[in-house]
Amino acid sequence: MLLCAACVGQAGAPIPDNEVPQRKVILENNKVMVSLLAIAPGDATPMHKHDKDMVSVFVDGGKTQHTVYGKPPAADKMEIGEVRFKNAGFTHSTKNAGAEPFRAVIVEFAETQGVMKKVGTRSRTCSPDKKACVDEKQLFCTDKVCVETVSMAPGSSSIRHSHPTDHLIVAISDFELTDEVESKGTVIRKHKSGEVEFLPAGITHRLTNNGKEAARFAVIVWK
Repeated sequence: MLLCAACVGQAGAPIPDNEVPQRKVILENNKVMVSLLAIAPGDATPMHKHDKDMVSVFVDGGKTQHTVYGKPPAADKMEIGEVRFKNAGFTHSTKNAGAEPFRAVIVEFAETQGVMKKVGTRSRTCSPDKKACVDEKQLFCTDKVCVETVSMAPGSSSIRHSHPTDHLIVAISDFELTDEVESKGTVIRKHKSGEVEFLPAGITHRLTNNGKEAARFAVIVWK
């Protein structure tokens, strides 16, 4: 108990998560508040509390030292493009234990999400010559949303599809996609790693990656 008390004391009194200095709000509406968390090598966030359910998309990956309030620090490692869900009510701090900047997109939901259920299914759509494919991995669902990651090889195109509900795109890599949107013509969706785009319900479209590198992004789809 004395050791844990020492850990808490070193971390400092918890602050609200929206006061973490390494976070910058990049999108906010009636469904979500989205922030980009950027931690320099050796730097750490203050101990802070999350009052909302959240999804974290790790756009750079890296090694961290994670300290849950009242517990000793523990080593953690995130892969580029890894996505995690946490329910509200946890207090922690994160230290960048790596040699490179650490970045994550934090999506906090206005509504309680309920229990997360893992899905883990995959799907692939390829060009006729099988050389350019779109790979989708369905990660998990909550009561309100489902989350997947997408990788589009250079020259690949998605199938034409519709979104009857809102969805949010989180760029894992830099990309520029040509989007054929029904009744709106061609739209260019260009994003840097760590940027986001909220797309309202009702869009029918087909995405094509005309770039030289794979386009990687996470998608949060409301039910």
